[in-house]
Amino acid sequence: MNGSLSQSRVRVGPLGWLRTHAPELLFAALLLAVLPMRDLWAPDEPDFAQCVKEMRLRGDWLLPWLNGVPYSEKPILYYWVMKASAVLFDTLTGGLGFTQGVAAWALRLPSVIAAVAFLGAFRRWAARFLEPGVAEPAALILATTPLWFWQSQFIQIDLLFSTLLAWSWFCWLGGYLLLRGPGEETAPGEHRRWFLKAYVWLALAFLAKGPLAPLLSALVLAAFLLWQRDFAALRRASLAPGLGLTLLIVAPWYVAAGLKGGARYAYELIIFQNFERATKAWDHIQPWWRYGEYLLGDFFPWVLLLPALALHLRRERGLGDPAKRFLLLAFLVPFLFLSAVQSKQGKYLLMSYPFLALLLGDLFRQTAPSRTRRLGGLLAGGLAVPAAALAALALGAGGEKIQAQIAPFLGPLRLMALGMVCGTAFVLIQGLRGAAIRLVHGTALTLGLLYLVGGTWGFRLLDAQKSYRRWTAAVQPMIAGRQVFYWQTIRSGVMVYTDHLMPEVRTAEALERLDPEARLVAQRGEWEQNAWGMTPVLRARFEVLLAVPTGGGEILLLRKRSV
Repeated sequence: MNGSLSQSRVRVGPLGWLRTHAPELLFAALLLAVLPMRDLWAPDEPDFAQCVKEMRLRGDWLLPWLNGVPYSEKPILYYWVMKASAVLFDTLTGGLGFTQGVAAWALRLPSVIAAVAFLGAFRRWAARFLEPGVAEPAALILATTPLWFWQSQFIQIDLLFSTLLAWSWFCWLGGYLLLRGPGEETAPGEHRRWFLKAYVWLALAFLAKGPLAPLLSALVLAAFLLWQRDFAALRRASLAPGLGLTLLIVAPWYVAAGLKGGARYAYELIIFQNFERATKAWDHIQPWWRYGEYLLGDFFPWVLLLPALALHLRRERGLGDPAKRFLLLAFLVPFLFLSAVQSKQGKYLLMSYPFLALLLGDLFRQTAPSRTRRLGGLLAGGLAVPAAALAALALGAGGEKIQAQIAPFLGPLRLMALGMVCGTAFVLIQGLRGAAIRLVHGTALTLGLLYLVGGTWGFRLLDAQKSYRRWTAAVQPMIAGRQVFYWQTIRSGVMVYTDHLMPEVRTAEALERLDPEARLVAQRGEWEQNAWGMTPVLRARFEVLLAVPTGGGEILLLRKRSV
């Protein structure tokens, strides 16, 4: 387990450099191709865009704001990088694609940059600390994992948080391997610098998503040191200065934000959004086993190799290696802990996937022909499932109703089906030939082409249905100079491109008090429910001025009838 330190110091030419960095370069090209192909998509992207818009309007860098009030959903780091990206590129491009101070492509860049930078650092870390031949397949596996690709081009906190937290763990493990061997230090005290870097990145992860970062870190490190029977290592892991450094980075913003936002904001930020959300969840409530189901789709098709990985670790006694122990625990501990929490989403497990990718990458190192054939059969079988489904749809399966729904997308569907069928055949042939690394290359290329076609052509076609721009163009002249309210919890897409805030109206009494000159916005599905005090009689007191289909629903503009 030592990797080859000398290899990292060898000078390489341009072609060698391109080959070495191929995974992150191809991943960056794929993300940049997809980046501008769609507008803000609900539910999360418009919320973040509105927060950036209001921060820019207020000139505020301390608090995120949503609909005129401080937004306590998450700490500040992601809002900082989004606002910085918006300000910088609004100036550099002369407002290219910007409306009301925001542009979807500019707000996506922080996720893209974090994903590509992490992939490069991840590959270099693996080349330094793990066996030769693991880094490249692991990087390709991670880059083409469906959830990792999706979050890398999505306006959401989770990718940034996951890269920061995972890199903190990699830095800590690097320090431990240099401290305990067999890693070789390139300079005296290098292990201490790795440990200190781990605490800095942990602090940034804390500023991205709150106390979950140190909690998961403590659980993973405790499980690892218990397995190693090496709690004595903490004395040389710069724990006290590291925690002091973490506090020095995190505390100033929390104190300043609490003072400016007030007691209610501080309570919601620290207690409500963390401890109460974990113990008394109000959304995304799922049974304990749901992450097993998420894993099947979010890590497809690489998830099919997990039984082979278990056999590989057992036969080769790989878990005697401290690095492999840590990699396994960095996946299992968050999986088990998050399974015990009521609120569950697949993206919550994202920080564990780099560690699982490294374990799987080891499967393709010095693989015997018989094992290669089995791995090839698993990957080809996995790819064959979506290939067959896409081909069937492209050839007219599913009946008239389904064919009518997919008719606008038939072009990209046919191209994706062709790519998947060809990719499946290629992977199967390479497995039969015993070419282990080509299995990874073929599978990654097949998935990359699928994402490229779907994320460019497919997203562009779908965007017309999901974008809020048609709604904005229709409603803007009708609300100019008027007070506008929103029925129930705001969906930020309805206001992000307008020049209005829309205070929320949540009770029948508040509806009764609305002035006939004011305007009310509502989602039809919520407006037509007899809930929150709504009745048919009260609903009849309002008339619909505008109805615009958007994102699978319909947005209404209403006014109160004059008595």
